[in-house]
Amino acid sequence: MKFKKEVLFLYGLTLCCCTQLLSQDIEMLTPKKERYGIDQTHKIIVWNFRILDTWNSNSNMLNINFEGGYVFSSSLDSLSYAKSYSVNHGNDIFKLYITQLPITKITIEEVVKDDPKVSSQFTFTNKDSSKNALAGIELRGNISLKFPKKSYDLEFWEDAKEEISIDKQFGNLREDDDWILDGLYNEPLRLRSYFCNKLWLSIHKPSYLNQEEDAKSGIDLMFTEVFLDSKYIGIYALTEQVDRKLLQLKKHKKRKVRGELFKAGSHNGAPAYKMAPKYKNIFPHWAGYEIEYPFLNYKAQWKNIYRFTKFVIKSKDSTFKKKIAQKFDLDNAIDYFLFINLIRATDNLGKNFYVARYDKKTPYFNVPWDLDGVLGTIQDGKRIPTTDDILSNGLFDRLLKVNPDNYRQRLKNRWLSLREGAFSDQNLFNTLREIYKHFNQNKVYEREMMIWPSDVSMSEHLEYIESWLSKRLIFLDDHFENL
Repeated sequence: MKFKKEVLFLYGLTLCCCTQLLSQDIEMLTPKKERYGIDQTHKIIVWNFRILDTWNSNSNMLNINFEGGYVFSSSLDSLSYAKSYSVNHGNDIFKLYITQLPITKITIEEVVKDDPKVSSQFTFTNKDSSKNALAGIELRGNISLKFPKKSYDLEFWEDAKEEISIDKQFGNLREDDDWILDGLYNEPLRLRSYFCNKLWLSIHKPSYLNQEEDAKSGIDLMFTEVFLDSKYIGIYALTEQVDRKLLQLKKHKKRKVRGELFKAGSHNGAPAYKMAPKYKNIFPHWAGYEIEYPFLNYKAQWKNIYRFTKFVIKSKDSTFKKKIAQKFDLDNAIDYFLFINLIRATDNLGKNFYVARYDKKTPYFNVPWDLDGVLGTIQDGKRIPTTDDILSNGLFDRLLKVNPDNYRQRLKNRWLSLREGAFSDQNLFNTLREIYKHFNQNKVYEREMMIWPSDVSMSEHLEYIESWLSKRLIFLDDHFENL
């Protein structure tokens, strides 16, 4: 009898100790609201959370409680960006994804239109930091306005009534008040413009970088996952805008024009070097250009770009050969021509680029923009398998014909040099595959296709782009070898 009592006592003690150990081994975690979004329609939760190799606790279990009674339990070693998890909410089961990408949450009270901007509450969370701000938001684009997945223009405000702008910085991007959320809907793999903009930044630097160390040769961007009014709308690119500040162009001084910036918008006008009609400074547009900077006394300043365009179109060959390097940066011309032809950006030699100059006595140069219709597709996302042509415009045609400063040999040498580095097969294909692998393995594509389904698999899209690029490189290698 005494033995029985001792056994029962030991059993009770063991049960008590085990209960205490279990309670100690469970870590309670309530994520901050800005770190996740819950989509009631698609029954998914996307949570920005750092899965650490080590945990500052003796526990191995997590009991995660999202606001509103969404409960999830897991062992720490089973957490992964490459998995999805079931989360109970009453009688419903939600699918939870843990993401390494920033979470952007936008709340609006009015319908977002093409114009004007409406007020919104904007939250951006990345790793251990969050930014909350007031933002004006409107739809952006031309063709993209017809896409079901919209792109947005953002301007951050200090005050909604006065619409006083305020600068914000995200990740390693610059500090500014104007931003774009690009929906990437016409890019099946959601990586073309990201890949191309990063590639341009890697091969070209401003010629005046010694004077302006913060100057960029083009825009930078980063991926983010977006919730609009608590609805998951997929992966976006948060993108810088091309302006005087990005390029660090000289400001006008005492009403004298110094830095200049023009946006190209016509394949049949001045940006393609096909015409140079007379101008009037009372208008913000001229012959296919839109002026971005400067406006002096509420007037555009067309004189300098008009004279340059006319020079390219009408000057004698001998004059062009002698003076073009003073008027246009030939290193920029070479890099831009090679870059546009590598990616076959069919819409970026008369439209979708900027012409700028740093100061009144410095040459003009090109800045790429809107790099979505590339790498075997056009602007609406349709496949164009052509790989055996050379894209050009009036300026590049004349440079090749007249050959100033040994332009043709410099073009050939630069191609060969880039093919050993940024344009090498290894760099190009590895970069594409790394982005694709991240999206595929971390289930970014899975949740993107839940919202924006496609009849073509992501792997088939990758096969197409790799096949296209291989053929394009073979053609261009042969072309420049025989230049």
